[in-house]
Amino acid sequence: MTDIIVYGRGKTGLALANLAKKLGLPPVFYDDEKGFDCNEKFSHGSVVVKSPGVKPFAKGIVEAQKAGAKIVGELDFCFPLCRGKCVSVTGTNGKTTVCEMIRHILSREGKSNFLLGNGGIPFAQHVLDVKEDDTVVLESSSFQLEGANKFSPYISVLTNVAPDHLDYHGTFKNYCKAKTNNFRLQREKDFSIFNADDNGALQMSFESPAYTLYYSTKNPNANCYYGNGEVCLNVRGKVVNYRCAFNMTEYNLSNAMCAVLVCFLLGVGVEDSCRHLQTYSFLPHRNTVVERFDGVTFVDDSKATNVHATLSALKCYANTPVALIVGGFDKGENFDRLFDGVSPNVKVVCAVGQTAEKIFNCGKKHFCNVKICKDYRQAVKLCYRAMLPTGGTVLMSNACASFDSFENYARRGEYFCRIVGELHREKI
Repeated sequence: MTDIIVYGRGKTGLALANLAKKLGLPPVFYDDEKGFDCNEKFSHGSVVVKSPGVKPFAKGIVEAQKAGAKIVGELDFCFPLCRGKCVSVTGTNGKTTVCEMIRHILSREGKSNFLLGNGGIPFAQHVLDVKEDDTVVLESSSFQLEGANKFSPYISVLTNVAPDHLDYHGTFKNYCKAKTNNFRLQREKDFSIFNADDNGALQMSFESPAYTLYYSTKNPNANCYYGNGEVCLNVRGKVVNYRCAFNMTEYNLSNAMCAVLVCFLLGVGVEDSCRHLQTYSFLPHRNTVVERFDGVTFVDDSKATNVHATLSALKCYANTPVALIVGGFDKGENFDRLFDGVSPNVKVVCAVGQTAEKIFNCGKKHFCNVKICKDYRQAVKLCYRAMLPTGGTVLMSNACASFDSFENYARRGEYFCRIVGELHREKI
């Protein structure tokens, strides 16, 4: 009988299998479609290492539990093997940007680090390469945190909490419970960092057993605050005030303050972190201006895969007319929250993809000008025409995942950019 059953054959599943081999634990693969890759079955002695994409109520998980097998997630399998300091960043939105900012600062400071986790390089792929002096910047999704019972990072971060991935977790309560695993088992000597401007994160902060710190762009009493062109840090009696101008939206200023606070705990001065953030380049498909012509600005925010992210993007364009493109793969979100937050400056909402009809019905209930479009090309042209009389912004911020039509949000964003480019060439 094998020592390890790896459930899931994706990128992380393969990394977990390779790690098991290095540890001298011969693995076999299982997935719901193909079953086992050899003569095997779940039994009381089985150890099932679950890839994050496998839902907690998947067919094989239920079978394994009935057979008495031990279910282990990616984080629980990898974390005990990690020799360096682990900074784990989670949240509904912003975690990728915060991780990238932290890594940028550490790298500019010459501090050895690994950026691993959700959507990038699997934790399992490099965990054995990590040395004691290294820092692992780990982007931890709710999928990875689900069922984590041995995970205790040196620094945990929670950026914000809003309903997301309900198709995976079943309920918002289960989703929040998974997020608490980012800090639930931390010790008093560890640090947990929360966004003081997000009510969900603020409420969950009271559950942390670690030394708790807060960042904010609204509350001057937070441990790391940005306001009136000044970063104000106050941690354990250490007070730093540093004047610094950032060319960022308020949303990303919040992410920047989080990164500054994390890096301060890792030994980087506030002044140095701020200086390094001046050279930080944002990743594509995150509220990115694509083109400007005829008084219309086209913005690619394909990374907005939930309602919370789309509402955050809309705040950046509160003073200009907006034509909004939304829709995609249905993760079980309620779109009432979207239309509750849509301001009068949003002149039209174009719904596309699997959720188009659901969004249309919800929008009409809220007396919003919402239209169903057969594809993105039609949506872009309709939004462009709507903005021509006054000028304004065509914002693709989907509030949904991309998997109904695209491999990932990046492919969706690239397609949007291509359509906008073609439209511009038609006008030339």
